[in-house]
Amino acid sequence: MTADISFEYNVPVFAGAPDAGDDEPVHRDTPAYEALDWETTKEGILKAEELGFDAAWAPDHLMLGRDRAEYECWTLLSAMAGFTDDINIGSLVLCNDYRNPALVAKMAATLDVISEGRLELGLGAGWHEPEYDAYDWEYREGFDRLMRLDESIRLMKRMWAAGGEGASFDGDHYQIDDAPCAPAPVQEPHPDILVGGQGENVTLKLVAKHADVWNTDVFNGDVETLEHKIGVIEDHCETVGRDPDEIEYSWDGHVVCTRDEDKLDRMLDLMTPIQFEDEYTDQPDITRENADDYFIVGTPEECAEAIERRIDAGVTKFMGWFVDFPDHDGMELFADEVMPEFA
Repeated sequence: MTADISFEYNVPVFAGAPDAGDDEPVHRDTPAYEALDWETTKEGILKAEELGFDAAWAPDHLMLGRDRAEYECWTLLSAMAGFTDDINIGSLVLCNDYRNPALVAKMAATLDVISEGRLELGLGAGWHEPEYDAYDWEYREGFDRLMRLDESIRLMKRMWAAGGEGASFDGDHYQIDDAPCAPAPVQEPHPDILVGGQGENVTLKLVAKHADVWNTDVFNGDVETLEHKIGVIEDHCETVGRDPDEIEYSWDGHVVCTRDEDKLDRMLDLMTPIQFEDEYTDQPDITRENADDYFIVGTPEECAEAIERRIDAGVTKFMGWFVDFPDHDGMELFADEVMPEFA
């Protein structure tokens, strides 16, 4: 029906369900996952691979789950490369300030080699100030963080291109001198770079300059916003002299796929109204009543219709948080009845 559409799985790296009698809000991405457990998380990844999902993505945070428990992104991706065979693995998205970009270039090349070319490298400028404070990173103004991300991507591309010859880079924020990156990535010229973010003047211009994929964040996945942001990226492409067809657009959001109306109501009641961090003060007011504007929810037929609307807006990659996890029923129904419609 529609060519080149991929369906991808967001890995629950934290648990979010409240303890009995706990007044704390649930984590919106994993509202039914009661306690972080490695075997449970691993089973979800393997199930996604078995069902034919194209990629599995891990977020890069350190303390967002219940009891502040969360798996570190790069360690998890490395483990996933070892126990999976076919599914791509990616970071959604790696915080630029948490790791030196020259080291990230080397890490990415190594992981691309050992995964036999399955890495997709998602990058972002960072936002969660409490993590910066807890782990002793300097939290800079947004524009400064974005300029550092711009330099990081340019530095990494230079290292990958130079391979064992060594690369030098003298930027305002980062400098390297004859830094080799051998072995080079399996993928040529390098793994796809995904850039996540919303800011129209700077972030989306970075997408136009550097990204192979743009990712909307999980709360701006309504069709109107997607169409607008993609239009902004296309305008920036004209400014920087790049063909907009070189960029793929991805949707990242919550999925509830079920024919059980009671289950749908339970999941939406758990998940909404969406609880935002203080940093997300400009986010939409997502409630039980308007959740289907932002997320993919309902019967398989309703989910397919929601996907079609986003395809019409320009999206080709769909990254889903299956909010009934650790129950696999939702992702199994989605794989059985929704994904084949777009094969």
